[in-house]
Amino acid sequence: MKRGAVLERAMKLIDMAVSEAFEGNLDLSREYVKLAVQYTSKARVKLPLKFKRKYCRKCLTPLIPGVTERRRVRSKILIRTCLVCGWIRRYDTRNKEKLEGRNRRRGRNKDRKKGTHGGSQGGNKETP
Repeated sequence: MKRGAVLERAMKLIDMAVSEAFEGNLDLSREYVKLAVQYTSKARVKLPLKFKRKYCRKCLTPLIPGVTERRRVRSKILIRTCLVCGWIRRYDTRNKEKLEGRNRRRGRNKDRKKGTHGGSQGGNKETP
């Protein structure tokens, strides 16, 4: 199978798993997710983030808010908890542009060189 077909099939399987979980058939929905994960890993295809976040990475249960998942927001952080296995995942809900600006102000840019600060803290000293 080609990668596009594998990706399409995996996304369809995850959607089928979510619909089965809504009906209460968690075992069949887990099997669908397991197949989708196997297909994508075998073909070395990455699932889109939208589909990756639809299932628990620990027990492969489709995550449906209120049914198999608990969602809480605390201090602008989304906390998702799987109600089957207890797996917890945290997502930052703040604006990414603000985060990049904050990192820039604090001097955490990627292009900043390490060890160029002044002072006598060792670091990159050249020996004569």
